[in-house]
Amino acid sequence: MADRKQRHRYLGPLSREIEEFVEFKRQLGYAYTNPEYALIAFDRFCVETENQGLAPLQLAEKWVKQIGDKPKHDRGHSVRQLGQYLTERGHPKAFTILTTSGNAPMAIGIKPSIFAAEINDFVSQKRLEGRKYDDGEFVISAFDKFCAMQENEFLIPQQLADAWIYKSKGKGRTYIATVREFGIYLTTQGSEKAFTVQYANRNTPKPVFRGYTSMFAEAIESFLKDKRAKGLKYRDNEFILKGFDRFCNEHPGMSPQQLAEAFIRYQADRSRDKQKGSTYVINSLGSYLAENGYPNTFEIADEKHIAGPYSEEISTFVDFKKSCGYKYRASGYQLRCFDVFCTLKENEHLKPQQLADRWVLKKDGEHPNTRAGRVGPVRVFGKYLSIIGHPMAFSIADDAARGADPKPPYLFAEGDIDIFFRACTELEPDETGASMHIVLPAAFLFMHCMGVRTCELKILMEDVSFETGEIVIMDAKTGNRVVYMSEELSNCLLKYILAVEKVFPRRKYLFPASTNRSRNDFAKRFSEIWTRSVPDDGRGKPRLYDLRHHLLYRNVELCMRNGGDVNVLRPYMMRHMGHRLPESFQYYFHLSPPIRKELSRIKSDLDWMIPDVMEVPYE
Repeated sequence: MADRKQRHRYLGPLSREIEEFVEFKRQLGYAYTNPEYALIAFDRFCVETENQGLAPLQLAEKWVKQIGDKPKHDRGHSVRQLGQYLTERGHPKAFTILTTSGNAPMAIGIKPSIFAAEINDFVSQKRLEGRKYDDGEFVISAFDKFCAMQENEFLIPQQLADAWIYKSKGKGRTYIATVREFGIYLTTQGSEKAFTVQYANRNTPKPVFRGYTSMFAEAIESFLKDKRAKGLKYRDNEFILKGFDRFCNEHPGMSPQQLAEAFIRYQADRSRDKQKGSTYVINSLGSYLAENGYPNTFEIADEKHIAGPYSEEISTFVDFKKSCGYKYRASGYQLRCFDVFCTLKENEHLKPQQLADRWVLKKDGEHPNTRAGRVGPVRVFGKYLSIIGHPMAFSIADDAARGADPKPPYLFAEGDIDIFFRACTELEPDETGASMHIVLPAAFLFMHCMGVRTCELKILMEDVSFETGEIVIMDAKTGNRVVYMSEELSNCLLKYILAVEKVFPRRKYLFPASTNRSRNDFAKRFSEIWTRSVPDDGRGKPRLYDLRHHLLYRNVELCMRNGGDVNVLRPYMMRHMGHRLPESFQYYFHLSPPIRKELSRIKSDLDWMIPDVMEVPYE
């Protein structure tokens, strides 16, 4: 402040008033830098020869109308607020300058309102909850100034709230919702100044949520934690669970099944959309309770579900698979599709084996992999029925509905990889996302160095530790696992974090995607960059997933070249890559040409151990 005074000394007829007003703004916590420059220009304007002798109102009106050296961004706002400040203080030099739309200037709020202390506590609590609350603070400050106005000083809290609602109609829901939330806060605190702002449908606001307290409290918290661990926001669904928890407390004496069904009916009475969303969430919670052994279980019947001839057997079979550690989500869905298929009118007279044979038939335009995906679970289910001796058992041949042969892994040349990553460093921002030119090189480098699956790039920031180099891969194909970065990779990602923070400061993921957080977008962009940067040598194009293959066979190759024992390397690589079966690791032995060359050399060196085949004369 002292430095600013040294740069400019106020000399006009309003010099003392301007200095007091700027100091008042600073005491409220505002930097007030740009507005101060505007007031400095106004002060100089007041001492110009042609303006000497004018009254404060005349000076202000002339300043607002003229263009001159007035800061363009201010447009007279600072001088207008100066006049309002003097007016609220009852100063003899007070003046009023209307806005360009003819409205009176916004109240300064020099006098504290009756809610001053409560508003300060309310905003502080919002910040402690992790919310920025910038818009909310702006609205609640305007409400505070409104309550401090002279014409409102004799109104009680409820009258002040009602007057604010009447004044705020047409300005937006935030102006009403924020004050409603403040009223709920005062009610919860037991304040004598509490008031109520009803919703548009005349409903009274519910009390502030203070945690789950119903018989499902522990299960709901665990359920939400499980959803968040999978990277889901689950905010709208959490709102439904809060309503369900409150509903359970309001209806004691009902069983878990009755509570779930009654809540769905209650939501249906409110609207069809609420019933649809609530049915999904409560059904998911019921399934979670059953899967994790909670006592208060329930099941919501699906109105659209058609129970076929195998419905009970399928439920038992799916539960058996899940008990063995399989997720069995997609397969369970295919089994229920088969059950519905059996109920179709054209299939009602077919025998079990005929139903299975018809299910195997290829549909028009169906991809071999899609066909294999729906036939495979039914084949296993048929074997299960045969084993338990079920009268409606059937069989499907193992070679029926085979999927397409997998694309062979692409064998990278080290020179091509260098060309590709040089091209990544030259990416420019585009319309797909302001940060993608920063995110893509880091994501591709991570794939190259860590060999994770493409779907495993969905890494939460909270699951990364740069101090230890530890990264937790959640909800992977074979379950959760921990991988470790090298110090060099950790340093590279730290530089990436500093760069991406500038354009994506509040991201949730280590590698935020550009399209609905879809990792498929990464694979598409990888293909585009490779095609335009790496010369085509006739071997086709790699996929992003091939970087995972490259890591494994490169380590196997280096181990063999250095005379190491691959059998020692195998358990470490299997753990890192997330392989459950040794066959998944063994598959990579035949991929790399250097490995095949090494194996050929070993074979030729060991030829002396293989005895010669004697010629046996046959007559």
